[in-house]
Amino acid sequence: MVSSELIFGVAFFFQCAIGLVGNSLLLMLYICISFKKPQQKKSMDLILAHLTLANMVTLFTRGIPEILFCFGMRYFLDDLWCKALMYIYRISRGLSVCTTSLLSMFQALVISPHNSMWASIKVRAPKYILHYFLFFWVTNALIYIRVIELTEAIKNDTISTYRYASHIFVVKSNEGDGQLTAAFMFGMTLHDLIFHFLMGLSSTHMVLLLYRHSKQVKHIYSNSHSPRSFPEVKATQTILLLVTCFVLFYWLNNCITLYETFHIEKDVKLETIATFFGGCYPALCPLLLIGSESRIPKFHCMHGKAKRPHKDFMDGFVSP
Repeated sequence: MVSSELIFGVAFFFQCAIGLVGNSLLLMLYICISFKKPQQKKSMDLILAHLTLANMVTLFTRGIPEILFCFGMRYFLDDLWCKALMYIYRISRGLSVCTTSLLSMFQALVISPHNSMWASIKVRAPKYILHYFLFFWVTNALIYIRVIELTEAIKNDTISTYRYASHIFVVKSNEGDGQLTAAFMFGMTLHDLIFHFLMGLSSTHMVLLLYRHSKQVKHIYSNSHSPRSFPEVKATQTILLLVTCFVLFYWLNNCITLYETFHIEKDVKLETIATFFGGCYPALCPLLLIGSESRIPKFHCMHGKAKRPHKDFMDGFVSP
C-alpha cells in the first residue's frame, strides 16, 4: 500500500513544479517587456510581477520543505532555519493578500468610466505603486516578527503541548505571554480582514460595471463582437477569477489551521492538507494569468492576427 507521506510528497512536488515554472515564466515575461518592449508595457505589469514573486517565495518556503520531509529527509532543519523559513513564508503570504487586493482595486479603477468619481484617482494611482509595495513589506514584516520567537524545529517529543504543529516545525503556546500573543493574532486577523474587505468591494464594483455596460451595448453589437470577447472584459474576468480562487483556498487553509490550533490532539496530516490548500493559489495563479495574457504568442495566431474590436466598444474605458 502506498503511504500517505508518499502521496503528499508527489502532490506537493507537482504543485511546486507547476507553480514555480508558471510564475518564473510570467516574471521573465514582465522583465523582458519592461526592458526590451516598453511599448507593450501595461500599468498592471509591476503589480503582477510582485504577485508572481510572492507566489514563488510562498512555494519555496513551504512546499519544498514538505517535499523533502515526505521523501525521507527528517528533522533536517534546526531552529534558526525554521524561524527564518516560517517568517519569510508568513511575509510572502501576507504580501500575496495585499497584492491580490491591490490588483483587484487597480482593475476596478481601470474599467471605471472617465467621467466617474474615480477618474482623478485612476490617473494618480499608478504613480504610487512602489509606495504601496513598501507599505506592504513594512507592515507584514512588523506584524509577523512574533513568528520568529514562537517557531521551533520539530523534535521527537510529543507535539500535543504545542499550539500548532507541522512536519517541519511547531509553534509554542507561550502561556506567559498571553497579551503579546493576543496582540499578534489581532494584528494578523485585522490585516487580512481589511484587505479581504477591499477585495470584496472592488470585485463587486467590477461585476456591477461589467453587468451595466453589457446591458448597454448588447443590442449594438453582433454575436461575433460579443462584449465577452474584448480585452478589457477578459482581463477583468481573469482578475475576478483570481480573487475567487484566492479567497476559496485562503479560507480552506485558515479554517483547518484554526481547528488544529485550538484542538487538543494535533493531527499533522490534517495540517499537511491545509498547507497543500495554502499552495494551490500560488500554483494556479500563473496558469490563469498565462491563459489570458495576450502578449504570449498563441498557436491560433499563426493563421493571422486577430482584429482589434471597434474602438467605441468600451467608451470611457481604458485597457489595463
